Amino acid sequence: MLTTILNRLFGSEICGQRAERNNEMIMAGEVEVNVEKQQEKIERYDDLDLIILADKYGELVAGKVITIELNEAARLLGRKRIRLDAFSGLIKKLHNEYGVELKIYSRRTKLNERKD
Repeated sequence: MLTTILNRLFGSEICGQRAERNNEMIMAGEVEVNVEKQQEKIERYDDLDLIILADKYGELVAGKVITIELNEAARLLGRKRIRLDAFSGLIKKLHNEYGVELKIYSRRTKLNERKD
């Protein structure tokens, strides 16, 4: 009876430690996979803005259209100047190098009124 109690007490701790180690190993494997994916994105895209957009909206392929509100774009990409012309370089780069159309709209320039 004493042996059974001791096995239950100490056996569960040992089993718990094994389970924790297995969870840690699984978590470490997931982290390695995530790091590898991030490395692929960094190698594929040369600009931090492109990496952020690819992470949020998927791979940047020709014909893709990304529509985003101005304030959200400024927050997402870390711009302090919240104006449409602050993104003109990024819009041109996406269009010329990747064939991706980035549409940024604000309250003043509704999406259907804008002619680019």
